[in-house]
Amino acid sequence: MSLFTRRDFGRAVLAGAAVASTSRPFLQAQENCAPPAGTPVDFVIPTAAQNIIRKSVAELTTSEIARLRLAYQRLRDLTTSDPDDPRGWLQQAHVHCWMCGGSGGDIHGSWTFLPWHRAYLYFHERILCKLLNDNSFRLPYWSWDDSNYRSLPTIYRPAQVGTAANSLYDGNRSTDAVAGKSMPGSIFPALQNPMNSANFEAFGGGSDGGGSLEFGPHGAIHMWAGAPQSPYPDMGNLSLAARDPLFYAHHCNIDRLWAEFVRRNPAAHANPSDPDFLTRSFQFFDENKQLVTIRVQDVLDPVPLGFSYRPGAKLSTKKQPKWTRLKYDSVTHLVQLPAPVAAIARQRSVVVKNVQLPMTSGSYNVFVGDPPAAGADQFRAPNYLGYIGIIVGEHHHDQKCSLVLNATDAFLQSAGGAGALLTFAPTGTTNGEPLNFSAAYLTEE
Repeated sequence: MSLFTRRDFGRAVLAGAAVASTSRPFLQAQENCAPPAGTPVDFVIPTAAQNIIRKSVAELTTSEIARLRLAYQRLRDLTTSDPDDPRGWLQQAHVHCWMCGGSGGDIHGSWTFLPWHRAYLYFHERILCKLLNDNSFRLPYWSWDDSNYRSLPTIYRPAQVGTAANSLYDGNRSTDAVAGKSMPGSIFPALQNPMNSANFEAFGGGSDGGGSLEFGPHGAIHMWAGAPQSPYPDMGNLSLAARDPLFYAHHCNIDRLWAEFVRRNPAAHANPSDPDFLTRSFQFFDENKQLVTIRVQDVLDPVPLGFSYRPGAKLSTKKQPKWTRLKYDSVTHLVQLPAPVAAIARQRSVVVKNVQLPMTSGSYNVFVGDPPAAGADQFRAPNYLGYIGIIVGEHHHDQKCSLVLNATDAFLQSAGGAGALLTFAPTGTTNGEPLNFSAAYLTEE
């Protein structure tokens, strides 16, 4: 097996994607995105805020679609009329660039990934309400967890709506997305499903690494939708992702899956209670241009913030897996079962913690042993365990995460004998590198 360092990885993207035509040039200005400046006040949870259901993009009425487009047009117009207004389109993108591109103590790859984005969406939504003079406006979500909605929603595709520009359109998308093609089925393998995680750490991340939702479908969909060439504008680059209106619909679904994950099993799936998690604070400008300090504990329940989601998501059903810690040698990278596994029909997964991630955006496949030979259908290979979908910013930095992988027969046979070697490689390539992590578990349902 030929080994290579993480910095030697070539730019890898999901198979079949191609560069989209662009309606504007790629801008490097995001390199210099700065933190919010001003004198902040503490966030106060609204009193008697109206709880309005966020809807799927597919459920929007004609008038709701028009209102959504008007909201984003006014946001774009604000950037033109007053570039220094912190609520404007580009300024909103700078907020994400600062905290998610690696400059401001990146919240990616940690347990703050979900609450930071919920707070970001909340203030973004409040700004749109102000621009519309309509407090009933709520952001829609792109329900890609449902197999019926795994292509780019039509309202985001055309550059024109009649004679007017479509404010939801972004020219820096892959041609597969723009053409309305469906995502590869490999993004949603049944046994690599983050919704089947047994606890919040595996699902949403811990104090020392991200979760399987972030480095599974979240990252893979970012890369599928964004223009797939370096520097991967827009969705494919954390420093630029929030320039695409699709970003907000994508992350609303991430937020919805978090709410659904907790709802299905409040005890086993509870959010962390560690004070370091609950008191972590962030700063955003609100709809009145006031800088506000908000804490994780303020956003754990969305209802007081004025929004919620209908129960039910398509990715999985409520389950209670059994966890068994596996033997792991950090020198040889071999994983072994502590005892034989009964040969009965059972759904099994491998959960690996604190995986050291590549530093280049892309899709990386995970195998037991060597990757398949060139030309093979990697997703159907007997030793294919799953994938890592990673999106990085202009400011590259180390990240770790938990992964939920498929415990295939090939894995169980190897782990039950001399030991299983987990490798990873950019999608479509055949040179694998050992996966580095701190611990591995077998989950059985």
